[in-house]
Amino acid sequence: MNARVLKIHNGKAEVQLICTDSEAGKGAHCGACTMGAKPTSKPERILAENPVGAKPGDMVDCEIREHGELKAATILFIVPLAIFMVALGVTRSLGLEMWQSFLAGLGVLAITFLGLQLILRNKTYYYIAGIK
Repeated sequence: MNARVLKIHNGKAEVQLICTDSEAGKGAHCGACTMGAKPTSKPERILAENPVGAKPGDMVDCEIREHGELKAATILFIVPLAIFMVALGVTRSLGLEMWQSFLAGLGVLAITFLGLQLILRNKTYYYIAGIK
């Protein structure tokens, strides 16, 4: 996918996705075409590793690392679900009623999401493959 480099920090680049394909005028054919389609929405920006040394203003080609979608989905959906279920089981085995176990599970789930947010703040599965 094509992108324009906006900022550089700590070996990573903040890029704005741009669709330049000839199919762009014929409807939504890729995610970049539909991003920012609503007048109130901002163009999509992502964080990508910058191994090629792109500078702000450069047009670049961004790629996603192998199995990146699967890893991201696992971290964001499967891990919190498993932690929620374990929290339900542990609190239920401690003798709490179901509604108390559910509330405790929600609390643990919220803490899990906050922890993931802190840990994965600068994590990205995207990288800049080349400068155009």
